[in-house]
Amino acid sequence: MANSWSGLRKRLENEFLCEKLRGRIQYFLTHYHNAPDKYGRMAISVDGNECLFANPYSYFAKGYSTMEYSLKKENNVPSREWTHKEMLYDEENCKFENVVKNIAINDGIFEIYDITDAIRIYTQSPINISLQHENPIVRFFAVLDYRVGKRTLIKLRDTLEYQPEWLQFFYKLRFEVENI
Repeated sequence: MANSWSGLRKRLENEFLCEKLRGRIQYFLTHYHNAPDKYGRMAISVDGNECLFANPYSYFAKGYSTMEYSLKKENNVPSREWTHKEMLYDEENCKFENVVKNIAINDGIFEIYDITDAIRIYTQSPINISLQHENPIVRFFAVLDYRVGKRTLIKLRDTLEYQPEWLQFFYKLRFEVENI
């Protein structure tokens, strides 16, 4: 990845993005340094309209933390416990946390690190791997990539209905600019 957000942003918007979408898609990232947790937000806009965003509070505000708690309770997963040597029950907790995190991502609820992790995977993987990746955020970056040609896009058209709703928007956008 680039050494700075501005360098990475430039690469995403100018080098990796298909030519017909350059100038139409922008990536935005900020950290609020005066906030107690130093968190920030990330947004992706199309034609100046914010279409996708990531912040740490949506997960809690939309009830995913409650869903996580309920799943753990239903499955009798004990709380993590530190023994001064190891964390007990970590694996069991992670299992249910990952299930809920995947549900949230498919619903379009992300944290900044979900997107930055996806960018890292996308930029370090061959495009055909990124297009088939289990993480829909990685597929998001891949479908907008200049290396994806019309023949591949035509094949991807058959997978449209299986994509999360938020991702379908970006698939359709790419199909539209390529007249597919």
